[in-house]
Amino acid sequence: MPRSKPLIASAVTLFFAAETALGILFQTGHGSGAVLRYATVLLACLFCGLFAERSWAYLLTQLALLLTACADWFLVLPSPPNQFPGMVFFSLAQLAYGARLHLAEPSPRRRRVQLWARVLLSAAALTATVLALGKGTDAVALVSMLYYANLILNLILAWTQLPKQVIMAVGLTLFLLCDTLIGLAFLDGYIPIGEESVIYRIIHPGFDLAWAFYLPSQMLLAVSLLPVRRRTDPPHPPRNPA
Repeated sequence: MPRSKPLIASAVTLFFAAETALGILFQTGHGSGAVLRYATVLLACLFCGLFAERSWAYLLTQLALLLTACADWFLVLPSPPNQFPGMVFFSLAQLAYGARLHLAEPSPRRRRVQLWARVLLSAAALTATVLALGKGTDAVALVSMLYYANLILNLILAWTQLPKQVIMAVGLTLFLLCDTLIGLAFLDGYIPIGEESVIYRIIHPGFDLAWAFYLPSQMLLAVSLLPVRRRTDPPHPPRNPA
């Protein structure tokens, strides 16, 4: 990982500029929208490699971004999207982020609470899905709610680990906003949504609102190791007097 602050700042600036340019292109209908969208996800995954180091935090973050790229391979590029494998990869990505947050928690008692909370929340999400959809329950709905439950828990845990995880917390918040919009859109496949409803107007604003949240979320998650890395850098050794 580069240690020079000006070099890191320049790299992050170029990364953000490239991602923003790609986002403007697909939001304005230039080029292949699916390819440009996937390019932003792949770029975030590759950019995280600049911060490579021998640590669980880096390994789990890079793994989560790689799993996200795998998920979007099934959800963004094909038409129609292949939802089940995509959501499985997204669920695994959230488990990787959850493992990073688990290891970052210094309190053994809180780590135990985290594990029990994840198990209970996941079970509650699956139970609620079956109760709400009944015979309409399918594998996509189950894995989607499992993913969503773990994303919410990760979001809560990240905000409880401020200031160390501030970038990760904001990134996961944007991730949640994106997936809430997508979830509302998929809800129409189970429960009819009228064109006059507020929900319909939210999910059809005239531009891709979900990706307006998703793209910056991936940008921030790709650089979320920076504040953690700065706090763990060893101090520079004092210079010998001349």
